[in-house]
Amino acid sequence: MLTSLLAFAMAFGALLVLERLAHRKLQEIALLLTGHIDAAIYLYSIPLLPGVALHELSHAVMAKLLGVRVRAISLFPQRQRGGAVRLGSVEVMRSDALRSALIGAAPLIAGLSALGLIGNLAFDGSAVMRALSAGKLEAIASSIVATLQAPDALLWFYIVFAIANSMMPSPSDTQAWPPVLGALAVVTALIGALAGDVAYTLAPPIEITLRWLAAALAITAFIDMAVIAVLWMIARVIARATGRRVEY
Repeated sequence: MLTSLLAFAMAFGALLVLERLAHRKLQEIALLLTGHIDAAIYLYSIPLLPGVALHELSHAVMAKLLGVRVRAISLFPQRQRGGAVRLGSVEVMRSDALRSALIGAAPLIAGLSALGLIGNLAFDGSAVMRALSAGKLEAIASSIVATLQAPDALLWFYIVFAIANSMMPSPSDTQAWPPVLGALAVVTALIGALAGDVAYTLAPPIEITLRWLAAALAITAFIDMAVIAVLWMIARVIARATGRRVEY
């Protein structure tokens, strides 16, 4: 269980770092091509549109399932105060902390589920899972590289890239998380202390799920690194061709 949890945490942490790099490179390319901030925002949002659509629709679907009214959905990017860019938005009516937390977590749940399905159906996620279980870096690397041989690999690479870099919750999505996570931690601790048999029964499926997600996220991190490397080279070529330079 601990090994699977660590593998999942490491892969997820890598994605958090790679997401920032991916967004920065996309923004850089858009600015180099257009030379105009507003035009660059729209150009930068286009490659991520499938992921943004999944992100916002998952908010809306979760709200509907929980009986919370959805007021508006937008997939158009908007520049916020301080220079931040919001790629899409969903306006919902106010609700209690639990429902707000679930609505906020919906994109992450949908994104992880989508990446898990793609990783284990479109790519050879089972091979990556076995390599992770063995803990051999060489086997992990070779099994991930083997994803290049998957049918329609480039198409799946794009879909995975768009989802992975759009699924992370925004600050507004996580506002209701602290009290809900605190209550969940207390309930989990009580179940573990008072119902040992239940915890023992739940351990195997939880471990399998963690391995499944860790394998999918490892594949996703590999794809992100490959795409970011390509974006870096594209940015260099455009910068030389246009004579422009983006400073952060």
